[in-house]
Amino acid sequence: MLRFYEGDFAAGSVNIHYYRTNRVKPPCILLHGAFDNGLCWTRTSALLARDYDVILPDAQGHGRSDRLDDRFTSESHADQVAALIYGLDLKKPAIIGHSMGAATAVNLAVKYPQLPAAIVLEDPPWMDPPPPGEKPATGPQVDFRSFLTGLRQMTLEQIIARSRELDPAWSEEERLPWAQAKQQCDPSLFARPFISLRSYTELVSLIQCPALLLYGDAGIVTPAVAENAARLWCSNAPFRAVLVKNAAHNIRRENFPDFFTAVTSFLNEISTSSR
Repeated sequence: MLRFYEGDFAAGSVNIHYYRTNRVKPPCILLHGAFDNGLCWTRTSALLARDYDVILPDAQGHGRSDRLDDRFTSESHADQVAALIYGLDLKKPAIIGHSMGAATAVNLAVKYPQLPAAIVLEDPPWMDPPPPGEKPATGPQVDFRSFLTGLRQMTLEQIIARSRELDPAWSEEERLPWAQAKQQCDPSLFARPFISLRSYTELVSLIQCPALLLYGDAGIVTPAVAENAARLWCSNAPFRAVLVKNAAHNIRRENFPDFFTAVTSFLNEISTSSR
């Protein structure tokens, strides 16, 4: 069984909690999605730890990190990951992010281009803007806030049972961390902009490091968005978009074998080309 040691670091005035595996291997930081926590990457970490020093931070407002405050902005998570990299003296870490964490990885790559060796984006919140005159859809966000409120009124065992009802195909390894994270998160996250308001069409062209975009056949990123991102790519570094079939937003939880194969193939290729 994979064992982590834990630590805390100060990102300015904010205390961030993290988990880590092995200092002597190349670093790889895993950034969780909204209302998850660092340990939601445990299954992925168990395999990545064979080759990497895996670091799992709890984003501010999640897990055992500080709650959100009035100074929090959509850039804060990226700034805090940069502080983690500097504070732990990590040299060119690979960054893997899911959803909100993928958005953080992009913000980090744009604002701190010297830090990441590569970024892997698991279904980031990349959507084409609505046609002129139409407002962006807000239903899913409101629905999820209600969903989270309902979960936080349940016991841990009830949340796990609810997970089995909603996602029966998930590995049992995923359920306990997912459930615990819902009890630990700050529900006020939805009351503020926690993902960059800049469109992916602007951000993609600013990324300089290698990037892998993973999207499912029923997730947020559509084939059209993935194709457009590839067209907008300006860096000389490689960009790859991979469709993971039989997966929606939680790609690694819904099709772990294909997710992990895509990630490790990409990271191995980047590592080989940099030697």
